[in-house]
Amino acid sequence: MNMKAFMAVGAMVALTACAGQDLGNARGVKANSTEFGNALSAGYLRLSQAEYSEGDYADSDYFALRSIAAGTSGTTVELPEATARNFPEGDAIIVATARNELDEVFKAGAREKAPQLAASAQIAYECWTQELEENNQPPHIEACREQLEGLIPALRNAVAAPKKAKPVKGKLFKVLFGTGSARLNDEANAVITDAAKHAKNFSPARVVVSGYTDSAGSAAGNQALSDRRAKVVAAALRLRGVARDAIKTNAYGERFPDVRTGDGVQEAKNRRVEISVAP
Repeated sequence: MNMKAFMAVGAMVALTACAGQDLGNARGVKANSTEFGNALSAGYLRLSQAEYSEGDYADSDYFALRSIAAGTSGTTVELPEATARNFPEGDAIIVATARNELDEVFKAGAREKAPQLAASAQIAYECWTQELEENNQPPHIEACREQLEGLIPALRNAVAAPKKAKPVKGKLFKVLFGTGSARLNDEANAVITDAAKHAKNFSPARVVVSGYTDSAGSAAGNQALSDRRAKVVAAALRLRGVARDAIKTNAYGERFPDVRTGDGVQEAKNRRVEISVAP
């Protein structure tokens, strides 16, 4: 072998020895960045190892260097531009769209609000674009792309503003009674319990208890009966924790019926106490 050939072979050996050496460096670095940065560093290291095992030393070095940078305190490894790698025109549009979607959620705070998910999404993007440029392993291309497509909606949910709870509104409850009775049955007690629970939504609550009757019987008797019904319900509310000074009682007798009837008619819907609960 002449001297020129010998030197050429030596150069090739030296080049091979240098290629992929950044993986070893990355393995020796302990990440000390943010939660996002540390997770990103670990993800890039996995990509570097995978490419090294496939003999792609250039990409192995690329990912290894990004692993080191991501794990370094105070360093931010940005999402690569869609133009950083070469794709056919149709694929380039798809990559650019996905990249913009991911960048939007990053700018909305995904790195801080969901650091592990955000790091996984960036690694999936890098994996997808690297495999797509290489275009040798369709299953790998599809797997990385599907992972990214699943992570972007999850990140959108993570950064979405929490929905404001709707304010609790006032509510009307109706307690029904038997003919000529002011006695509470099981159904009536259940309604009163619900009303008392609703009153706890407000501090203070305003509870108006109004008694009514149907048109059977005398007007005077019905007036007295409606008053008894209202007082029975008010007492039951107090037993369930509603403050006395929050309750106001009214008695309307056979006036203001729920169902209009003639005089002397027994109507179940008119034999009632209405509980109005409001802030």
